[in-house]
Parts: sequence; structure tokens; C-alpha cells
Amino acid sequence: MDLNDRKRKILQAIIDEYIGTAEPVGSRAISKVKELGLSSATIRNEMADLEEMGYLIQPHTSAGRVPSDEGYRFYVNSLMSRYRLGMEAIENLHLELEKRVNQLDKLIKKAGMITSALTEYTTFVTSPEQSLAKISKIDIVDLGSGRTLVIVVTQDGLVRNCMLSLSLGNDNSERLAAILTSKLSGLSVDEIDFEKIREIEAVIASSMTLSPKSLVNILNFVYETISDLSATEIYVDNVKSILKFPEYRDVAKASEIFGFLENKENLKKLIASGGDGKNINVVIGDENTAEPLKDCSLVTVNYSLDNRTRGKIGVIGPKRMDYAKVFASLDLISTHIDRILNLYHDDSS
Repeated sequence: MDLNDRKRKILQAIIDEYIGTAEPVGSRAISKVKELGLSSATIRNEMADLEEMGYLIQPHTSAGRVPSDEGYRFYVNSLMSRYRLGMEAIENLHLELEKRVNQLDKLIKKAGMITSALTEYTTFVTSPEQSLAKISKIDIVDLGSGRTLVIVVTQDGLVRNCMLSLSLGNDNSERLAAILTSKLSGLSVDEIDFEKIREIEAVIASSMTLSPKSLVNILNFVYETISDLSATEIYVDNVKSILKFPEYRDVAKASEIFGFLENKENLKKLIASGGDGKNINVVIGDENTAEPLKDCSLVTVNYSLDNRTRGKIGVIGPKRMDYAKVFASLDLISTHIDRILNLYHDDSS
């Protein structure tokens, strides 16, 4: 059976209505759509055809129809209207992201929060892949009382720090930081090997008075800290938004989704299942390989630097999510992050 223009318009109207109400849609509601100009009887016949074709489902005999996974897929691929974010939302996004330009990890967290605010759904965002990260600076601060803070900053603006039970004094702290920065600045994680650590150890031993144990502790910590920079962080925001959707009023179902999203290994697999290119990727209902997300849709987009994927932003919500608004929000967010990443790259080149 052919999905002609009339059926396409009716299917779009049904899905638009269901996204807004979460209630099965009847022919009477669709007959009120002026652009269609069709009677209830004609719409009922067309809805029956759409159900036979697999695009609609009738939950109960006397109920209206709801979209099937196949119906949502056709809607996303062929029917969805373009959504335009308001100028105020765009300007607020620009201002909020620019505030965080000095620290990339905070920028990424903020991007997730803004995406959640724009879409009103649960979001996740991954920090940039750090295999190509380059060290910019290492600071060491003696805090007194036997405590020393070591801070590692990458050229991408990521900051990592940790406390050591160690007393160096201000002069030694500054001297050690200068040596480590001079030897490690501009190097990627993969370029910092055991031989480089031994070289640093020799320079420190010839220019500073430190106990062998303290020297080993500092070098081991710096090496481990730099190695940890290769790990990708996953930030999840607004998980509780799931509870406001009628699809998840079942406590057991909501708890299952919460448990899934709290597990970082689950999220890593979820992220890996997304698309690799720049285009927005959508996974609907049963297309999800994770059982707890069979009643959800997942929309993701990659952000990049020099045409190389660096991370991913995703939105998780009910299958009747406002896809047009989510697409527009993710496209805007990823474009801004791409621009800011390239600014970091240009400044550090």
C-alpha cells in the first residue's frame, strides 16, 4: 500500500498531536486540523490503513492510535518540521558557553546542562578524547601542614589536581614545577614514557635537594595524573526529568532506567552505539540494544576538532519526544563547542 501525500500528512498530524498530549489520538482530533480539510470518516479510514502498514498502533479497541517505532522512524526521517530556536535562547547559549571558555571541562559540563534546559530531557555529554592532549603547565603548591597540591593543565584547558602528603616548601615547589613544565609542556600523553620520567628524575636530582622517597612519590603521582588525562568523562544531567513523563509512571520501569544511567559502563556502551559522523543520530524504541531503553529514544551528535570526533552529546527521552526541538538544540550546541575547541586549538598552535 502506497504512503501517499494524504497519509503522510495525517501521520505527521497524529505524531505531532501525540508528542504534545501523550494520549491516543482519535480521528476527531485530527479532523480539526484545518490544513487537512478532511472529515472524521475519511481520517478513520486512513488511520486504519496506516495501522495496517505498521505506522500506528491501537492500544485498545475503542482507543485512538499511537505511533509505532516504525512510525516514529518515518516521522524523523521524512516528516518532521524544522524547529527554530528563539533568538533569546541562542544568545543565552552563546553567553553561557563563552563564560566557560577558560576551562574546557567546565565548558563540557555546562553544555550538558544547557542542552537539558533547552530540551527538558535527560542529557549526557562526554569530555573530549584525550589521546592527543598536550600538557600546557604543571603547578605545585605547598599548602603547609605536610600537604602539597599538584595541578596539571592541558593545552585544551582541562585541569586535574591531587593532594600529596608531602612538605616541599615554597622555593622547592616553584623550582620543581618549573622543571616539570619545561620537560613535559607540549607533549601528548602517549609521548610521556618511562625514559622521559627518568630524564626528569636526573634533572631534579642534580638541581634540588629532595629525599629519594619524596622524589619517587612526586614523579609517580605526576605520571599517573598525566595518564589519567586520557580517560573520557561522562556527565549526565537532569535524570529526574524522566519522572514527569506519563510513560514512566511505573516505579519499577523508572527505577530500571535510573539504574541504567547511573552505571558508567552502560553509558560507555550506549555512547559507542551512536553514529560516528557529524550528522545527528537517532535510535528509537526497539532499535536500542539496552533493554531498559526499549521505551525510549536516544538522539546523539558528535562534536569535533579538525574534522576529528572529540566527544558526544546525547538526549534520552520518551519515544514521543519533540524530535525537531532536540535536533535544533543539539545542532546548535555542537556547532558552538566545535567553534570553541577550534579556538583553543588555534591559540595553542
